[in-house]
Amino acid sequence: MTIEVFGVQMNLMGLVIGLIFLGILFLFYRVQKSNKLDFTDLITKDGISVSLTKVLQLIGGICATWVIITLTLTGEITEGIFGLYLAYVGAIEGYSKFISAKYGYKALSLKSANALAVDEGDPSSKLSKD
Repeated sequence: MTIEVFGVQMNLMGLVIGLIFLGILFLFYRVQKSNKLDFTDLITKDGISVSLTKVLQLIGGICATWVIITLTLTGEITEGIFGLYLAYVGAIEGYSKFISAKYGYKALSLKSANALAVDEGDPSSKLSKD
């Protein structure tokens, strides 16, 4: 279904998805500004350095979701493909838990890592005790 806006033909579904995407970005911006959640934790391993595993999981999740949405909109999705997608998404979390348990890894947020560094007297931390 298309609509005409200012003389331009637009796909209504594409317009709705675009507006939802912009709304989600605005929501993320407000949450980040409120200091209640730090989105850098999505790609960092200790709150400071970038985690290759987290970045690759994020990219893989985004690409897989894009494929599923595209196949759904074109009507070409099958139960097998959707099942593989669900297995992949579930395996991301399972693999992360397995690695954390095996190597004793404890995920820290950016704020927690800086607070821990200050408590341990790390001069390279961004925060000070003052």
